[in-house]
Amino acid sequence: MADIFISYSSKDREQAEQLTELLGSAGLSVWIDRSGIVGAEQWATEIVEGIRACNTFILLLSPNSIQSENVLRELSLASEKRKRVLPVDLEPTVLPSSFEYPLAGLQRVAISDFDSILRAHHHGVERVSQKDARKSLMILPFEDLSPGQDNGWFADGIVSEMISALSHVKALRLADNQATKEFKKYTGQLTTYAREMNIRYFVQGDVRKFGENIKITSRLLDIETGDHLWQDTLKGTMQDIFDIQEQVAVKVVDGLNIILTKEEKSKLEERGTENAEAYELHMKAREYFYRQTKEGFQLAVQLITEAIKLDPGYARAYDFKATALTSLYRSYDRTPALLDEAESLCKEALRLMPDLFAIYYPLSQIYMHRGQLAEAEEMAKEFIRNDPQNLSSHFALAFFYSGTGQPAKAIGPYEESIRLKPDYLVGLLNLVIACDDAGEREKCAYWAMFAIPCCERHLKLHPDDEGMGVQHAAMLLLSGRTEDAYAAAMKLTNLKDGSSLYNTAYLFGQLGDHSEALRTLRKAIEAGYRNIRHLKEFLADESVLALQGTPEYEEVKRMVEKIEATSST
Repeated sequence: MADIFISYSSKDREQAEQLTELLGSAGLSVWIDRSGIVGAEQWATEIVEGIRACNTFILLLSPNSIQSENVLRELSLASEKRKRVLPVDLEPTVLPSSFEYPLAGLQRVAISDFDSILRAHHHGVERVSQKDARKSLMILPFEDLSPGQDNGWFADGIVSEMISALSHVKALRLADNQATKEFKKYTGQLTTYAREMNIRYFVQGDVRKFGENIKITSRLLDIETGDHLWQDTLKGTMQDIFDIQEQVAVKVVDGLNIILTKEEKSKLEERGTENAEAYELHMKAREYFYRQTKEGFQLAVQLITEAIKLDPGYARAYDFKATALTSLYRSYDRTPALLDEAESLCKEALRLMPDLFAIYYPLSQIYMHRGQLAEAEEMAKEFIRNDPQNLSSHFALAFFYSGTGQPAKAIGPYEESIRLKPDYLVGLLNLVIACDDAGEREKCAYWAMFAIPCCERHLKLHPDDEGMGVQHAAMLLLSGRTEDAYAAAMKLTNLKDGSSLYNTAYLFGQLGDHSEALRTLRKAIEAGYRNIRHLKEFLADESVLALQGTPEYEEVKRMVEKIEATSST
């Protein structure tokens, strides 16, 4: 097999062949397509094998090649197989987002610099900007050591506030709140987790709360050396909570030898309220909100309303209440007055705190639910204009486009959120869905390939996450790995969760095994899946209807009819 695979546009054939001759004269074997194959044939066995076997994948960059679907597919395959990729400029070329991600940080060389091309092949390609000099940190869930162990909400709130405070420190690559929540389910070794997530420093801690008295113990661990860089215990009452939190955050920064800018120091000292009771109510409200139930949303609204009464200037409390009301409306209660109140709360939050740019997210959702689409889109764009380095701002715009049936427009902002956080799994999965819905098959396969290792890493750390298991199989299918997708789906037929089983049944339908789809659908119903509209649509699918009269079909049909009859009485 060849040492080097050259990917290029047929319009740049002359320069590609000149480079091939030079490489050959240097004693290197080169795979280059001279046949002009196009379309589906571009993925012929010899091309796939050429990429698989090469040591270096040379990509000739030009305005022609970045428009070539075949070149993009070859680059995607080379990236998936973790080949050494060397971008070679035929002329100065601005990369589109589809090329920017796999080439992020790679040193590009000019076609005229043959010595650098040879050196890159023999010694590797330098990544000049991909190396992240920031210090990686994660705040682990704090343990509740209170006498009754009934203050988990307080421990979670402390961690959430620490993450929020430290997120403004640009020298830190900080794991987000979601990662900390997911860690609660992790049962493996911390060293394994650190290696998989590429995190060196961890803050560990515990809290004790008895009445107004609190005690917070925290320590900073360097996982590489196994040393605790510091350990401290702080005591006080709820009136001291803000000082205690600030002290812990400062100790983290000092322990990592980070020098703060004036703006970062100001953010670290920033307090949403000086009222400890209002703050405590906010922490309790968050605990109920994260339950994502109707009762949870309602209790969260009640508690945060009391917090606002105690401190009418508490801008973040207005933001939280608006978000809770919007979530309640979206999932359980379509009372228009909920949206009216949420909008007023958002506007008051901005009046109190003009740089609280995150408020544009709930505002966008409020207008979207009302059908005021122009206003909803503008709010999401305003979020981006004010906070362009916040991935949530781009996700908000993408979410708007996805929610309003405009998947093609959602792709760009989803890609931008991934640029800001390449391992953002939620963003990746939504991006793949948007590409699929928009009919962008090449992009869909490309991003699905990038999502696969992220899914696999998550499953390695959380093997009991049934929903992610289904997502992983779906990504395999969308990336073109049909056989692998089917094998993965077959491992999901005995899941416990009804929704995950339903999605697995749907996946089998896409894979063309409708008999297995029906068998898995029966298991989904037995596990409690009751979405009658989805069940009836599944049975009405033309391919599934072809099995009408078979024992599998008729059994599932009777089960669905029974559910429908029960729900209508």
